[in-house]
Amino acid sequence: MEVWPLSSRTSKGEAMETRSHRLWAGLTVLTGLVTVAITIAFQMLPEVAAAGACWAPGKVVEFELARTLEQVLKAFGPNACRAPIVTAMDAVNRFDVQAYIPAYTAFEICAAMFLGLSFRRPLVMATIGVALVALAGDYLETLTLLRITQDLDGSTDLLAWSSAGVWIKFAGLALHAFLLSRICMADRRPILAMLLLLPMVGTAFAAIDNSRAALMTYALILSWTPVLLVAARDLVRKST
Repeated sequence: MEVWPLSSRTSKGEAMETRSHRLWAGLTVLTGLVTVAITIAFQMLPEVAAAGACWAPGKVVEFELARTLEQVLKAFGPNACRAPIVTAMDAVNRFDVQAYIPAYTAFEICAAMFLGLSFRRPLVMATIGVALVALAGDYLETLTLLRITQDLDGSTDLLAWSSAGVWIKFAGLALHAFLLSRICMADRRPILAMLLLLPMVGTAFAAIDNSRAALMTYALILSWTPVLLVAARDLVRKST
């Protein structure tokens, strides 16, 4: 029976690990850039442009976090703005369902594999599982918001569902980042690990005071962007 020398087996294992690392780095970069492109495209939707001065990006989060009918109606502004805002909000939420939610979830899964390099690692499996929970919460939230805009004044019974969905989503995103941080600490990436703790902080502040909801968005940007940059760096290094 032929037996491979230990040095040969080791080199083959290292080569496979390098190819896997490069693959997941490339997929992380790809899905990250697609997510960025979709984020920019939201403001270029024709319905958003048509809403003009009635529209503001913050209205999306304001609507997402609305817990009472009064808060819903406030998010849609005066009667003169209600129709164009409803049209714009529906366009944003349909685009969210069709493109943004799948894109950022793919980025989260690829990031977990890029940093963890194995489906078998419990932390990686947990991180991917949490990303899928966040996806489910986002779909619950967004599909409910599309139902609410069909009859704003009669939407009270739906608000519990949209509120549950939005907090499942944000809590899932924060926990996902926290688990990525744990993976980074285990693999000696301390700076990236610290940045990935920011979504937990931002979500906690927003949960206490909804007027600080923007902190969740900023925290995700400050944690996801370094992951994308590190993946791009590793992809370039492995290609040279």
